[in-house]
Amino acid sequence: MSNGKKARISLSPPEFTYFNEIKYSVGKDPLVRVGSLEDHGDGQFEVKLFVKGFKKAKALATLIASDKVIGDIGIRVKVISGGKAISPIARTLTAREIAGLYRIAFRTNRIFQFVALRSIFGSTYVYPVFRIKVVQFYNDDLSDFYGNYNNVAAFVFRNVLMSEIDGVHIQFSTAKKRRSRKK
Repeated sequence: MSNGKKARISLSPPEFTYFNEIKYSVGKDPLVRVGSLEDHGDGQFEVKLFVKGFKKAKALATLIASDKVIGDIGIRVKVISGGKAISPIARTLTAREIAGLYRIAFRTNRIFQFVALRSIFGSTYVYPVFRIKVVQFYNDDLSDFYGNYNNVAAFVFRNVLMSEIDGVHIQFSTAKKRRSRKK
């Protein structure tokens, strides 16, 4: 039963997927507005995050992966506050200071829960903990019946934020599921 038309199958370009990962994770905050994906030609793209509050913007600029390379594609993420581009903190940060930046940057994010520190074998790790949530958006995913991208929130944040800052490793985590009481 063909009407003479061929089905066109196409996949969402990686820059759109990455843009949506930012939009549906970092962008889940009433004080952050994710601008549109800007094409600068030659495989170079830019996303601007408009952040209310200088301290929040500075923290976010320090935590976000500002340059992402996917094959031949480069995606730059800029944090803007008060009409000005915000640079990351330039000095060396301790694990405790990085945890503090998570509190400042994500305090109003709907998916973030808390951040904790844990020392293991002499190294201190930062554990940002996110709600038990699946981040989902339409993405031409042929492996999903509805074509959606589906990922655990903590892993989406891991894709768009720094995994190490000044030698301190960040371990993105999911909140502990509460036990339901049987009646």
